[in-house]
Amino acid sequence: MEGRLAAATIGDRPGAEAMLVSAVGEDVCLGFANTLAWRGRVAPVETLADFAALLRWAQTSAALPPPAARELASWAREHPLKAAEVFAEAIVLREAIYRIASALACDEPIRSQDFAGLSRAMSQAPARQQLVRASVGYAWRIELGKVGRAGVSAPALLAPVLWSAADLVVGGANGRIRRCANDQCLWLFVDASKNGTRRWCAMASCGNRAKARRHYLKTTQSRRRAAG
Repeated sequence: MEGRLAAATIGDRPGAEAMLVSAVGEDVCLGFANTLAWRGRVAPVETLADFAALLRWAQTSAALPPPAARELASWAREHPLKAAEVFAEAIVLREAIYRIASALACDEPIRSQDFAGLSRAMSQAPARQQLVRASVGYAWRIELGKVGRAGVSAPALLAPVLWSAADLVVGGANGRIRRCANDQCLWLFVDASKNGTRRWCAMASCGNRAKARRHYLKTTQSRRRAAG
């Protein structure tokens, strides 16, 4: 199931920041987990280098309103050590979410410490408790609070990601969470194929690599048998 995110700044109160989030799906948390790519390689590819990169991802993928992102960027410049702490906390959450989704993909039990970490972060995140009309349909309204006061945290910044991960754990995405069969890739995705047998993050990349490797091995073995 793919989620649709709609963000907006709402000025009901002076200095208040809020955002609207609609139809949060399992793919939101999987997208966050996949910000570290090629996990099976000796040197995985990290796409989130710092707090600024985390903000950019949250804007494009987790419904963070542009005004809130600008205020958070300003706050981070004034409080670099605290921003680094929030970033480190976000990475810890990302890795826990990856392990949780991987466990679901492989039909394995979720580690107790990962479940506890997600549950703790959920308790610190803004709650989904107010429904509002959006420009198209309806949405959840969540309050971000005033940047610079207590409350700037990874759970607050990544609320839609945490909701998505919690929904994934509760529903298990109906058994459709997958991890790419390429042991160097290990990308997470929701299998939306009709028969539920998708194995690769993308046939054009990992799938074709696997086909090419099978063809190479088959050809090599045939040549060896012919030579022998």
